[in-house]
Amino acid sequence: MNTPTDPPSPYQSPTADLSQPVAPLQELPPHQRSGAPKVFGVLSIIFSSVVLLGSALGLLGTLASSALAGAGNMVPDADKAAELNAMLAPMARVYQGLGLESLILFLMSVLLLAIGIGQLRYRAWARRWSVYWAVAGLACVVLLVVISMVIVSPAYADLLDALSRIKPPNGEQMPQLGALSGMVGGVFAVIAIILYTPYPALMLLFFTREHVRASMTR
Repeated sequence: MNTPTDPPSPYQSPTADLSQPVAPLQELPPHQRSGAPKVFGVLSIIFSSVVLLGSALGLLGTLASSALAGAGNMVPDADKAAELNAMLAPMARVYQGLGLESLILFLMSVLLLAIGIGQLRYRAWARRWSVYWAVAGLACVVLLVVISMVIVSPAYADLLDALSRIKPPNGEQMPQLGALSGMVGGVFAVIAIILYTPYPALMLLFFTREHVRASMTR
């Protein structure tokens, strides 16, 4: 005859039998990769290719302008040669300043092109170098502004001053243009800030995020 079992005590914990094996914990879902590295990879390749082409043309123009400084000596008239040299010498310095800027942009673009390929493939080294490049890119923007204000702007001042001293054939005096030099240097500086600041700032913002960094582990 079956004997009735006692009802479970309300104080008894409704746990499973401890003698039975415990089922393993359910595995977490696989890590969802961020799409930011792939987006930045495409943008890096496009942006670097465009700037690389422009900076390469700037370097070629700088090399071609290296002969400007002494070109006035080829003119037989001494007065005309002096006027021409006074104009060409500052023009050569303008091209030298622009050549320095083109060299900086060329080197940074080559590096960004390689990083962009790594970003597109979720490479771990591209994760680190994205941050390095972003910091260097912001520093290069400051350097571009300094070159524009310290080299390009004074050279433009000398160029415009030389142009104002040239006597036209009708004998009229050319207007004084030296005041425009500061505006020219400021325009170059503002263009550099507008064009080259946003992208490294965005790269620094995104590639310091843990979710984005954790996605690039290949």
